Amino acid sequence: MKDKKAAPRSTSSKSKKASSRVTAAKWEAAAAAGAAGRRAQRQAIGQASVEKVARRQFQKTSAHAIQAHIGARGRRRQARRDSR
Repeated sequence: MKDKKAAPRSTSSKSKKASSRVTAAKWEAAAAAGAAGRRAQRQAIGQASVEKVARRQFQKTSAHAIQAHIGARGRRRQARRDSR
């Protein structure tokens, strides 16, 4: 069994009130850093979605352009056949 008189507490330790103030300041800094990180993440997600929509739109328009070229070539060939 431990002896109660073996380790006396020092009288110069911080009070709980003082230590809670110190940790509160640390918490505020950590919370601000976390909020900034979340804000940056939201912006990155939004930017990626805009880029994805733009890329998808370009893929659609390029596919239409390719198909239009193919169709135009077919119409030209048919017009040549009809003119004979």
